[in-house]
Amino acid sequence: MAPLAVGRSQRLTPLPALGPLYLVGLVICVILFVEAMRDGRYTDPMLIGLVLLGGGCYLGVQQGVYLVGDRVVLRFPLARTAIPLRDVRAFTIRHEDGSLGDKRVLWIELNDGGEFRTHVGVSRNLFSPAVRVPFEKMVALVEHLDQHRRQAS
Repeated sequence: MAPLAVGRSQRLTPLPALGPLYLVGLVICVILFVEAMRDGRYTDPMLIGLVLLGGGCYLGVQQGVYLVGDRVVLRFPLARTAIPLRDVRAFTIRHEDGSLGDKRVLWIELNDGGEFRTHVGVSRNLFSPAVRVPFEKMVALVEHLDQHRRQAS
């Protein structure tokens, strides 16, 4: 699979539920890192923790569903899945069985029968799914993805 061009990606989902916390953590890490560099503490062991924490915060902010050319990309903190739109049969919103409250999640059904559960959904729970959207925006997201899928076919 060819590498993904960063400049052509379009984010389709809002920040994750913990997005503002990730942004605050990233800003704090950058401020502390710059302050340590300014004071000349280049060998301070704290810098390793700051870099790791800052990297984790940055990866957390990147969670979401992206449209990159003719592929839909699901970005998780430590991984990403790129699915060509021509291989997608349908985008569906399914109710999660066994979950507390009303929780609906976006699923991607492939032509070969495979299915992907995304981390985008509608829920009253603050932390699950990772990227929460109102139901109307979820329906609009599915329609937008379906339109791009039809154009790619």
